[in-house]
Amino acid sequence: MDETELLPLAAEAAPDHPVISLRGGIAWEGGYAFFRRNSDRTLDNADLAVQTGRIHLFLATAIETQLISAPPILLGFSNGAIMAASLLMHDPACALGAVLIRPLSPAPDAALPPMAAKPILILGGEYDDRRQPEDAAKSAQQLQAAGAKVEFQISPTGHGLHENEPGIIKRWLETETFSLVAEDPHR
Repeated sequence: MDETELLPLAAEAAPDHPVISLRGGIAWEGGYAFFRRNSDRTLDNADLAVQTGRIHLFLATAIETQLISAPPILLGFSNGAIMAASLLMHDPACALGAVLIRPLSPAPDAALPPMAAKPILILGGEYDDRRQPEDAAKSAQQLQAAGAKVEFQISPTGHGLHENEPGIIKRWLETETFSLVAEDPHR
């Protein structure tokens, strides 16, 4: 999936929300990714930290210049879900909430900063050949331990999107309360 393929999902799931679609800056497998992977497909944690800092700076600048009026609700698929989780781990105030589709925790053994009641939807794939069965559940548990309000669902699909997931995301967005962050998002 590339950044254009999530636009129809965003339009269907969140028709009343503005959307900014970012392209990862790393050429990868005929497309683009948000960060590098090692040759064995494990995460390149050093590059992930650098790229997380770049996207965090973009979000802070977008808010400061009023390109966006408030921290966003992050929507990430696969590599993008890992990046969204990394952003939340780096600075929970950078987003009002997140939808993580086929996530993998960027730091599965790390204690996360407090994320008091931050709404997060995690969608795993029952037959995902790119993730271990416990990866999405581990991400959910880790975020819950930090205080996030996590809804976790497994869809009967592989790594790709399931036809029911846009509706799941739409319902979640409609039922969640996203409060504007009181702390300074530019810190």
